[in-house]
Amino acid sequence: MAKKTTGRVRKNRVAVGSGLGELEADIMSVVWKIGSASVKDVFAEIYPERRLAYTTIMTVMSRLANKGVLKQDRSGTAYIYTPNVNREDMANNMISNVIDKVLGGNPAPAILFLLSKSGLAASNIDKIKKTLKLKDGELVKS
Repeated sequence: MAKKTTGRVRKNRVAVGSGLGELEADIMSVVWKIGSASVKDVFAEIYPERRLAYTTIMTVMSRLANKGVLKQDRSGTAYIYTPNVNREDMANNMISNVIDKVLGGNPAPAILFLLSKSGLAASNIDKIKKTLKLKDGELVKS
């Protein structure tokens, strides 16, 4: 017997290798900004724009704690969540996953894309130049 499909497509999903879904990323942004937060705190930040149920935020935060991304500590009757990973480490992990899983280990397209983004500070451009000079001897000639 053929398996019946519903034909539903999940929207608002972040691409393969990103590590976080859109709602997870929104929640992490709030927790990184606040430092430590209850579900109520995160709900208050997200609800005006997303109009999600309180229990949805609670479930996603619990799952982020199970994944090890958030640390969950009981404070009275509520849990307080703190980031278990900083924003930069999360971004580095996500970029590494995209390079490995999507780009087949070739970082060049990702590097070129990131360099094309506007908003690079002069200090970051200097760091990029220094890193390229250091890597010059290690780069594979194409």
